Amino acid sequence: MKHMKPVIIAHGGAGGVNHPLRRARGLIRACRIGYGMLMQGSSSLDAVEQAIMELEDVSIFNAGRGSSLNLEGVPEMDASIMTSDMKFGAVAVITDVRYPIQVARLVMEKTDHLVLGGKNAVRFARIMGIPKYNCVTQEKKRAWQWMRKKLRSAYFEKLPDLAEYYGTIGVVAIDRHGFITAGTSSGGITMRLPGRIGDTPSPGAGTYADKNGGVGATGHGEEILRHLLSFRAAQFMARAPAPIAGEKVIAFANKYKCRCGLIGIDKKGRIMCVNNTRAMSWCYIKNGRMHIFRW
Repeated sequence: MKHMKPVIIAHGGAGGVNHPLRRARGLIRACRIGYGMLMQGSSSLDAVEQAIMELEDVSIFNAGRGSSLNLEGVPEMDASIMTSDMKFGAVAVITDVRYPIQVARLVMEKTDHLVLGGKNAVRFARIMGIPKYNCVTQEKKRAWQWMRKKLRSAYFEKLPDLAEYYGTIGVVAIDRHGFITAGTSSGGITMRLPGRIGDTPSPGAGTYADKNGGVGATGHGEEILRHLLSFRAAQFMARAPAPIAGEKVIAFANKYKCRCGLIGIDKKGRIMCVNNTRAMSWCYIKNGRMHIFRW
């Protein structure tokens, strides 16, 4: 059997690129670690999980330790992981864990369910041996205090510039056996209503993988979820190479005014990396060569 050449791609959100050097360092490290694992024979599932954990630990990203805070100042987090054999696991509005992607994988592998949410997702994490961790950083707390003063009412309003306030991290990889994994982790929209569930833990919205490829989306989660953007991108990859599929899915997103970015890898290892927002940070390694966003 002919082996595939491993490929990995990661993004740091499509809500603009503040602190680009911090983002670049985080993405480079995550991709190098994931690609190194792939080259040593690890599965794309292991490589994607580890790369996402690396990004969840970089506080500039809106995931894990750097998650944004909801209206009440709580970091409720979402994460999901999906493989090309259609296995899926996710957590929604989970708190007090350092690596939500770990719990998402445990949901996939240790339960009959697809998604666990809220306090019972936390309870499941504890049963699985995941320790308690406070994800609130001073940086995100200051951002929350600044935005809280700007709100004119006691609930999350329909703000005109949502792209400034959202972002996720995501990784897609294909291993030497052609097995594809896509994973996403998110802290959600800053100042969101408590209990808000976005696109990340919804299969086909923020994350999707099947025999045609794997895709991760970032951007305005409600619109990504409404249009099942990752599933749509994978469907385009069934009929066209990943770069062309990317053009098609962005044209679709533009039609419906969905502000987003997507990364992906098709079954032949070709790359999708597109966005219609002001900027998106990304990095990928293919054929041993690294490519990274410009700023």
